Amino acid sequence: MSTDTIAGATEFAHMLLKVSDIKRSERFYVDLLGFKVRPAKPLADGRPFVPFTQGIALTSGGPQASPQIDHIAFKATDVRAISARLKKANAKFDRDLHDGIYGLTIYVFDPDGNMIELYEEGAKMP
Repeated sequence: MSTDTIAGATEFAHMLLKVSDIKRSERFYVDLLGFKVRPAKPLADGRPFVPFTQGIALTSGGPQASPQIDHIAFKATDVRAISARLKKANAKFDRDLHDGIYGLTIYVFDPDGNMIELYEEGAKMP
C-alpha cells in the first residue's frame, strides 16, 4: 500500500435540512435543543438560511413526503434537562431517556419529522 494520502472525505462538514417553516424550526433547535446560530454567507440561490455551530443549517423546502435522513446525532450535556424541556414543549419522541450505546440517549422529532438523537457520554439511567 502506498504511503500517499488517499483522496476521500475526512470529517463531517455540515448538513442542510429543508424545512416547511424555517422560523418554527429555528425556535425548536435554538430554544429546545440549545443550538447556537452562527454567521455564514447566504445561499447562492437566495433561499433563507439559518446555520448552526453544531453542523447543520436550515433552509425553506416545503413539506416533505418522506424523510431522506434516518437521524442526526449530537453529543450533548444534561440530556435529562433537554428531555424535560422537550416534554414541556410537547415535542414528539421516538425514544425517551435510555441507556444507548454512547451514553444516556433520547430520540426526538423536529417540527418536520427529522429524527434527532442526543446523547450524553458516560451518563446512564439510575
